[in-house]
Amino acid sequence: MPPPPSSHITTTILPPPGPSALSLPHTLLTTLTDPNTNTNPSKNTTPFISALRIRIPVFVTEQQCPLDAEIDADDARSWHWVAFDGDRPVATLRLVPVATTTIKGEEKGVVVMEKEHVALGGTEEEDGERRVTEPYHGATKIWDGREPYIKVGRMATLKGYRGQGVAKRLIEESLAWAKTHAAELSSQGMEEGEERPLWKGLVLSHAQKSVQGWWGKMGFEVDVGLGVWWEEGIEHVGMWRRVEAVS
Repeated sequence: MPPPPSSHITTTILPPPGPSALSLPHTLLTTLTDPNTNTNPSKNTTPFISALRIRIPVFVTEQQCPLDAEIDADDARSWHWVAFDGDRPVATLRLVPVATTTIKGEEKGVVVMEKEHVALGGTEEEDGERRVTEPYHGATKIWDGREPYIKVGRMATLKGYRGQGVAKRLIEESLAWAKTHAAELSSQGMEEGEERPLWKGLVLSHAQKSVQGWWGKMGFEVDVGLGVWWEEGIEHVGMWRRVEAVS
């Protein structure tokens, strides 16, 4: 029986789960590799498990990414969207808030991103593409290297629900929410004395290259300046979209 159209799917937003997302037992995670055996929501230890019931079957079982790499520090501070068919989670994505920034005394007003967001080397040209060992996050023709951005990622849909518009619905619902929550996205996880500029609507996706056409249909534009890189054995590209944030 085919899945219901996306209009019959319900969605929910999960607030940042905090450090608990990083301490889930490995034995629990291994039980989530098969989406057909873990659909009872009463077994959820946290709402975050709903997202993992989709991510682990898609990224770990289907795409053969390492289980130990599936949960990262961004999960703890991100907002997560989950689509449900009845009680069954079938699609998910996360919005990673603005990266931690600092304002240097002699460079007041200059945003300095954390280590994972600075420019990285290891570039080479191949078939007209800029190959990099990690995504380059210096200034490009699309991004000035300073404007704060949020990231949309961990987009996953169970096999039987693809092509139904569920993923598109999650993208649009999450970005519609983001438009009216710029302050929250800018301040999430801020420490005392820290300063961050207000997010103005720039959204980044580290998209799998094989589906960059789909992301293009969602309004994202490939930034060739960020390069093409391998992540967990899968080629990725950086893509941007701008929405109108309401301050």
